[in-house]
Amino acid sequence: MGVSVRKRAIKIIRDLCTSNSNFSEATRAFIEIISRVSDEESSIQDLVCKTFYEFWFEEPSGGSQKHLVADGSSVPMEVAKKTEQIVDMLRKMPNHHLLVTIIKHNLALDFLPQSAKATGINAFSLASVRKRCELICKRLLERILQVEEGTNDETEVRALPYVLALHAFCVVDPTLCAPATDPSQFVVTLQPYLKNQVDNKSIAQLLESIIFVIDAVLPLLRKPTQSVIEELEQDLKHMIVRHSFLTVVHACIKCLCSLCKIAGKGTSLVEHLIQIFSKHLHGPNFDNKQLLGRSLFCLGLLLRYGNELMVTSDNQCLHIVKSLSLTKKYLLAEDFGLKVRALQALGYILIARPEYMLEKDIGKILEASLSSGADSRLKMQALQNLYEYLLDAESQLSADSVNKTKYSEDTANRVPEAAGAGDTNICGGIVQLYWNSILETCLDLNDQVRQSALKIVEIVLRQGLVHPITCVPYLVALETDPLEVNSKLAHLLLMNMNEKYPSFFESRLGDGLQMSYKFAQSIASNHNTISGNARGKSDGNPIAFVRPGISRIYRLIRGNRVSRNKFMHSIVRKFESSGWNYSSVSFLLYCTEILASLPFTCPDEPLYLIYDINRVIQVRAGSLEANMKTWSSFSQQRDSMKFPSENQKVEDEPGVHYFSEHIMTATPESMSNDTCGISKEDLQKFQADCHDAIALQLLLKLKRHLKIVYGLNDARCQAFSLKEHPKPGETISKQNIPFNIHDAPISLPASYQDMVEKYQEFKRLLREDTIDYATYTANIKRKHPTPRSSRSGKAARGKGGDGEDEDDDDDDDDWTGGSRRLNFSNQKSNGGRVTRLRCN
Repeated sequence: MGVSVRKRAIKIIRDLCTSNSNFSEATRAFIEIISRVSDEESSIQDLVCKTFYEFWFEEPSGGSQKHLVADGSSVPMEVAKKTEQIVDMLRKMPNHHLLVTIIKHNLALDFLPQSAKATGINAFSLASVRKRCELICKRLLERILQVEEGTNDETEVRALPYVLALHAFCVVDPTLCAPATDPSQFVVTLQPYLKNQVDNKSIAQLLESIIFVIDAVLPLLRKPTQSVIEELEQDLKHMIVRHSFLTVVHACIKCLCSLCKIAGKGTSLVEHLIQIFSKHLHGPNFDNKQLLGRSLFCLGLLLRYGNELMVTSDNQCLHIVKSLSLTKKYLLAEDFGLKVRALQALGYILIARPEYMLEKDIGKILEASLSSGADSRLKMQALQNLYEYLLDAESQLSADSVNKTKYSEDTANRVPEAAGAGDTNICGGIVQLYWNSILETCLDLNDQVRQSALKIVEIVLRQGLVHPITCVPYLVALETDPLEVNSKLAHLLLMNMNEKYPSFFESRLGDGLQMSYKFAQSIASNHNTISGNARGKSDGNPIAFVRPGISRIYRLIRGNRVSRNKFMHSIVRKFESSGWNYSSVSFLLYCTEILASLPFTCPDEPLYLIYDINRVIQVRAGSLEANMKTWSSFSQQRDSMKFPSENQKVEDEPGVHYFSEHIMTATPESMSNDTCGISKEDLQKFQADCHDAIALQLLLKLKRHLKIVYGLNDARCQAFSLKEHPKPGETISKQNIPFNIHDAPISLPASYQDMVEKYQEFKRLLREDTIDYATYTANIKRKHPTPRSSRSGKAARGKGGDGEDEDDDDDDDDWTGGSRRLNFSNQKSNGGRVTRLRCN
């Protein structure tokens, strides 16, 4: 759907909700609208945020704020109703990530028009939105208490959507959960829920969100009461040791380290827990894989979050060195689960001490984990380690920039950095050290590995840690990814890069096309085109996934005539390369398909492409035809040469069908081994000439297709000039005619007789290129097959006036070197085998 259609749909749904306060489908409407907050079009993102501002965060007119909830709450009835709408929506959503985005933009009001931003956002409006968010958080806390008090079954988690909503607000701004009148209210109210002994997924999710809120609010408390600190410490220690869900254990360790820092307890508790888990890993219980895995996990997290606490401890380096030694030991374990868990623990330690990533032994471990031969689970864990490190470095850098504004000028440069994570120099050095390995995993056969690697590329580009030009070929290839989430993110990154660095972007598009071809090859060979996570319907043809991606790239540059011409020229140049090999023939077929599928919107685009093709034909066709004529003359002296039988020839060349089979499987082994006594040197020379002839034949077929589809005759093409600017507003009509290239003569000759046939075929196509293709366009528009008597013009005369009636599938047994009738029907063409039949 177009941008205007999507906008109109959002506005219609919005009007349905606002016109009827009791609209029964309101929850579904909210879900549909909020799903577009991640739309690739920024104007739609702004419209979605503005819509929810009107729904939930805008101060209502009138006296609705005077009516309070009947249950004794100080929250207005109108705010309580909006709160329930948010919770009802969350109940039917997989997570709260989209809600976080909405809250973040509404607190900043950054979706307002540019005119409003230019004059400055009204401070009163910002304060009003913030006040409503505080009231919503207060109402969520009240509802958590109410629904839990009314629940008799401990396994029923009715408070979960309310806690998730509170979690979303706390992610954006923890101060919303620390009211000025009583900052510790949320911590004191939520802490008793940590005593829940039920062990299931819903309870784990509830505990994880509650612990997150407590951890976020704790640093905002000036002096929490001792009883709260002690009780919270005991609850967290108990869950670290006992709870079966590691996501809860992770949240507990992070919160416990924050608690120790705020309460001034020092490092004793953290060091005690480190010794406990180290003892488990050194102990005799090597058969207890679950305990060992949990110990590795907890040890890594304690060193990650407790490192700042242990800065003043004499044992800090000792703990790090011993723990690194343990993780290296378990990386060699036979149990694969322990190996992955050890790599995860190593990642946590390296987040605390990133300088170790520059050491050779650690570097070898990470390079081996990211290598093409490594197991996918190891690749994903290694990529996740790097991703978490980059996120930690980014958040620390943001925190440091905020802290520096709070210090005076003479002390600003002495703001401490936690674990060195905020050092952009070491961060950039680490990324550049492993950058090539990260880029290679972007084209991995595993969907999830590619997705993890692409997320790293996104954050690296955002932080500016590498030169953006290095990413372009890989992002172009990922535009064609069958996994939609990958192709969308790759397109977003390319779009941003094109806006910031258009010259870098355009200079690497040719390399990107080559890489997209290799990527399509690997995906096709691994049979990953058919997947439950893949978009569209797979028909076994990889080009079906390639076309949309390359078309999106072309649309980015289509508005600039120089850029789009440069893009098309870079592809056409692939056909005039002097260096060749067997696989390049299939790459040229790939390029031909790409050029035929570009979404042209004005006549200047196909006309330029035809102009560029004519340039190549004019430069290369004459000398190439002379070479092939010389080779063909040799065949007159070799009467002893034998031709393979038709059946054998067909058997040796299984791949003249269509892109997915032929392009991806064409190899030297698929060609005839009968060289008929030709010297190896001669064979290489005339195969090189044939390769160049095939390249020109593909361009001629593409040119013919363009002229027919866009209704361009010879006069129109010859009148085209680069010096003349296209007429503004000029459009072009396009016929829906598929580009059939399955009959392209792409096999290389193995004998002099084959060379003669290639020469005749090449000469025929050159002659046909002089015909005005309006003749063929007229024939295509007919819905029914045309009788022979109606065929006229140059195409009919090219058959020498033969009176035989023939259909599109007849063999050209009477072919004498003249131009033959062209076939543009949807029936399967026989053009790829005509020369073999003629030899019988």
